[in-house]
Amino acid sequence: MLDIKYIRENAEEVKRNNASRNVKVDIDLLLKLDKQRRDAQLEVEAARAELKKSSKQKPSAEEITRLRTLGEKTQKKEVVLKNFENQIHERMFQIPNLNHESTPVGKDDSENKVARMVGKKPIFDFEPREHFEIPAVAQNLDSEAGADVSGARFYYLKGQLVLLERALMDFALKKAIARGFMPVLPPLLVKERAMFGTGFFPAEKNEIYTVNPQEDNLYLIGTSEVPLVAMHDGELFEANKLPKKYVGITPCFRREAGSYGKDQRGILRVHQFYKVEAVVFATPENSWSIHEEILALEEEILNDLGLHYQVVNICSGDLGYPAAKKYDCEAWMPGQAQYREMTSTSNTTDFQARRLGIKYKFHNPETKKTENVLVHTLNGTIVTDRAMLAILENYQTKEGTVRVPKVLQDLTGFAEIR
Repeated sequence: MLDIKYIRENAEEVKRNNASRNVKVDIDLLLKLDKQRRDAQLEVEAARAELKKSSKQKPSAEEITRLRTLGEKTQKKEVVLKNFENQIHERMFQIPNLNHESTPVGKDDSENKVARMVGKKPIFDFEPREHFEIPAVAQNLDSEAGADVSGARFYYLKGQLVLLERALMDFALKKAIARGFMPVLPPLLVKERAMFGTGFFPAEKNEIYTVNPQEDNLYLIGTSEVPLVAMHDGELFEANKLPKKYVGITPCFRREAGSYGKDQRGILRVHQFYKVEAVVFATPENSWSIHEEILALEEEILNDLGLHYQVVNICSGDLGYPAAKKYDCEAWMPGQAQYREMTSTSNTTDFQARRLGIKYKFHNPETKKTENVLVHTLNGTIVTDRAMLAILENYQTKEGTVRVPKVLQDLTGFAEIR
């Protein structure tokens, strides 16, 4: 969420930013409501002050009548004020974060910019198959049973594929821990505030599964970013405690509401998957260098796995609401003959922190005073099941087996999937 004071002082910039994000919010109406809210706030404060002053004196019968009338008017003014606040919050929640200056302006993913390409595409002496067509994979992947039991885009993973998937997650987790990230197993169900606070509501509410809304009103997470960031809701950090670095490993759940007809075969786009996710709380001075560090970790893992990939700087029209800047790493999938997203990392600056009230004690060298300043939050998908699919397609053999990358062989206990 942006600061309303910033919007007042930079209305035209916010309008341009919204347009670059394909977001339509009437900023002029928002500012009009803000002016009405501030006027209403002054009226309420004046009425409360008069009530407080009068209550210190012994009132006459006439004064009691006047105070009762004043109290009723004050309550009505408070209702008006609350109404303005609700209208403002409703619109504020629809405004995305400000683009970082290095974020390319573009309408959609077709205008994302490739920053660099790493490695080379593998060469095959046969026509490479998609992951679900590889014989050794097909016998350990059951999408039909998954659909029968749970519906489309669910599946059963079996045998050696389970061990490969577990090895991949463990490998990524250990890499993150070696870089100072604390491992966390967070809740998979969260309250509405956590979803709003991290910026997934209202923008992506249609993508989230709701659990028993009439009684529990809980939501299944689409990423452990949500519970990891919300873990410090309302907290005030000491400056020397930052950055705080966490890495979560969880199953994740997404409705994929807008993906009808996309990737219907195989398990590239599913409702349930596993993910290793990094979350960092940082000072504004350090957040951009930390953003590059998260990207470096993601690239290190892709390099260790021997995958050819490209780093993509996501354009404004393809950014999620909370992000000021985002990188994707897209691996080459030879069976599909295209690059597919494997990882991402975003700097949300103070967008999530403002919603959740997460701050740190900043010693201002100019004023010599300590101020409570909003932290910056960052997140990064270190690895998901998709990396396993990239391995399956890139390491497949003519015989229909799959070689296991050397860095995972000790963790899997085998060198080939048969």
